[in-house]
Amino acid sequence: MTDLMAFRRHTTDDLRAARPSAAARDATRLPVVVVLDNVRSAYNTGLIFRLCDCINVTSLWLTGCTPYPGANAHADFHLRKTGVGGSLDVLPWRHVPEAAPAVAALRAEGWRVIAVEQATGSVPLAAADLAPPVVLIFGHERFGVDDALLALADAVVELPVRGVSNSLNVALCASAVLYAGLPAWERSIGGG
Repeated sequence: MTDLMAFRRHTTDDLRAARPSAAARDATRLPVVVVLDNVRSAYNTGLIFRLCDCINVTSLWLTGCTPYPGANAHADFHLRKTGVGGSLDVLPWRHVPEAAPAVAALRAEGWRVIAVEQATGSVPLAAADLAPPVVLIFGHERFGVDDALLALADAVVELPVRGVSNSLNVALCASAVLYAGLPAWERSIGGG
């Protein structure tokens, strides 16, 4: 049995003191670009900012109608509410009005493109090859990943849904996929 006294929760001050420097973050960015394709919710977008910062991905691309910092006061308020801890200020991001040409350019550079979507021919997350460098595309909360992006995908990954709900929230889905890929991505940069 584990001695319960051996564990001590880290305080917020402990965690702040352990934050890596900007140079250390940049030196260990994972070869992952996350693309949000027309994700409407600023709350979900803020959560994914925070997630991408925690994972330390190369970049977050906000496409189409996805809210982005500086777009307007409403978006900024909601993004900062869920993207806490400075994520919006330290994570490399860009707004891309048209996703397909930008993703096609990454694909031409050798990045693998994976759409996370419920689709014919999809692969369950547990069997997915998430080897880097990889572009992960998450789509609109109701309409999913745009057809032009699905056409660029090297693979489509799907999370199993076994209950009566037919899908997961996009931020929860992104969390599952990013943490599933983390061990392989860390190994690719010598960090795991």
